[in-house]
Amino acid sequence: MDSPDRTYDAAVVGGGIVGLATALALAAGGGHVAVVEREPPRRMRGDLGIDIRTVALTPASVDCLESLGGIERGELAPIEAMRVWECDGAAALDFRADGPLAWVAEHSALTTRLWQTAAGRVDRFAPARVAALAHGNDAVTLDCRQNEGNPTANALTIAARLVIAADGAGSQVRAMTGVAVRGAPVTRRGAQYAIATVARTVRPHRGTAWQRFGATGPAALLPLPDNRKMAVIWSTDETTHERLKVLDDDAFRAALENETEAVAGGIEAVDRRIFLPLGQTLAADPNPMPRVVLAGDAARTLHPLAGQGVNLGLEDVRAIAATATAGTDFGAAGNWRAFARQRRARSKLMMTLMRALLAAYCGPGADGPWMRLARNTAIRWIDSSAIVKAQLVREAMGLGPLAAS
Repeated sequence: MDSPDRTYDAAVVGGGIVGLATALALAAGGGHVAVVEREPPRRMRGDLGIDIRTVALTPASVDCLESLGGIERGELAPIEAMRVWECDGAAALDFRADGPLAWVAEHSALTTRLWQTAAGRVDRFAPARVAALAHGNDAVTLDCRQNEGNPTANALTIAARLVIAADGAGSQVRAMTGVAVRGAPVTRRGAQYAIATVARTVRPHRGTAWQRFGATGPAALLPLPDNRKMAVIWSTDETTHERLKVLDDDAFRAALENETEAVAGGIEAVDRRIFLPLGQTLAADPNPMPRVVLAGDAARTLHPLAGQGVNLGLEDVRAIAATATAGTDFGAAGNWRAFARQRRARSKLMMTLMRALLAAYCGPGADGPWMRLARNTAIRWIDSSAIVKAQLVREAMGLGPLAAS
């Protein structure tokens, strides 16, 4: 590998929400930071004028992004209330707090803003990809390819005291470290798939989010800044997914309205759909080799039913920023073992919770009378307990002890 063209305290591979937030946080702490990204983010909008890809951010995540200059609350849709119920019961959970439970952001609006914020604070290399990685005692060297396929294509070699792999679920940097990744179906009934879109409702949502557990998976409607538009994430089994994929707009609209029991008066229109396979994966070690750490989806992926994937990634950001000390060697031996233990334990906890929720509603025997009775009894008890509900709200907002574990 060639001698490095540039040397950094940290190099972040991946220019998504987690990668850019990591780069900005390390730069804010005094680090000399680079970002390597395959394609600069672009603003995307569907037929209804909203990016079909959205993220639900906890207040802790919003605070983190706001402190980095990557977000403004006025551009977000607050979730002021949430209702959770199921297809086979009369019990429901209703959540409120003194402030918003969460905030909904358009994915591309957030990434493009973070990319623009990073200009002048970090060195950005895009379009570029990491072709090879070499580990040394004092630094990791990244062999990068810029502008591939163009007449201006060139090679770039970067050395960094610390490399953060934030390049997604299919992380190439993670693969280069050789770390094992364990994946498993999220339910014992087989694979799950998600459909993401945007819906226009008959009545205003008034800042309320709805999530209904159907027989094959949960369907969630999340408020957007337009009071009659909602982000949709509908998870199902493979059979139902294949049936829904071939429906035209009107038939899909009717199916979604039926699945969500016509909350907000029903569905007037739906946008284009994105179809995604779902699974949960976990890297065996978030610090797979000295001077390399994994963050975001490169470290783990979660089922989206609780919307915690990006929030867990932003927890990684805060933990990385707290571990890297300005003026020191970010990747020094021993710096990242406690980080790795804590983040892996937190990931395993969240994955277990997601599996347990899905098993309770969609697993084998979930449609039996005794399981339905147990669920509805538990839901009524939780909904009647102000203390338990308040703690669940705190955890969902990223403020409880589980979030800090």
